[in-house]
Amino acid sequence: MSRTLTIARREFTSLFYLPVAYLVLFLFLLYMGILFGMFIFYPGAPSELRGVIDFSRFGLFIIVPLMTMSFFADEYSSGRIEMLRTSPITEFQLVLGKFIGASLFYLVLVASTLIYVGLLAIYGHPDWLQTAASYLGLILMGCMFVSIGLFFSACTQNQFVAATASILTLGVFSIISELSTRLWGEISIFNWFSIPLRAPLYYLGVGPHIADFSKGVVDTSHLAYFLVFTGLFLFLTYLLLESKKWR
Repeated sequence: MSRTLTIARREFTSLFYLPVAYLVLFLFLLYMGILFGMFIFYPGAPSELRGVIDFSRFGLFIIVPLMTMSFFADEYSSGRIEMLRTSPITEFQLVLGKFIGASLFYLVLVASTLIYVGLLAIYGHPDWLQTAASYLGLILMGCMFVSIGLFFSACTQNQFVAATASILTLGVFSIISELSTRLWGEISIFNWFSIPLRAPLYYLGVGPHIADFSKGVVDTSHLAYFLVFTGLFLFLTYLLLESKKWR
């Protein structure tokens, strides 16, 4: 565990030496500030973060890949991955350490939005349980996005390719629930049987899950959704690193 935490600390602190980290922080604050102004900070607006949290995914699917694109791709291009493979560090420790480091930086981004909660408390009377549920959903969604970004960073040594693939994948996760409502309900195969499409695609999208968190609803199915996808992509990253080791 100490090796995992060492990797996490190294990755977390190294981000603050990269210009892209400050670009990510700027873009995140700018986007969340725009959402705050649109949904909350005007006369008569409800004292809740519902709209801000619900629409945050449309900015995060671009912002998070910029943060994670270098985590493994830079190790490949610089040749440090070979040093790591010959060290006592296992692939599992490497993946988990990088995930923790990236997630900690994401928590810094989330913490920067507490200023909006402060303004909400000064000028309104927010429901604190709903606010806590909203932030829980925001953190879980971010962890899922980070795990997907790490997976694509482990697929290539080109940071641009890693970021592009992550953005496209997370973009699909972010909008597929909205698109599913406009698709046909099922597809027929030779008129023998039908495969339902709308309900599975709706569930696969991030939208309905983060929407319930933003309403203050903490449901086990939504918790399972984010945790399962986070674990799945971390496991895929581990398998990818293991396969590369034996090539």
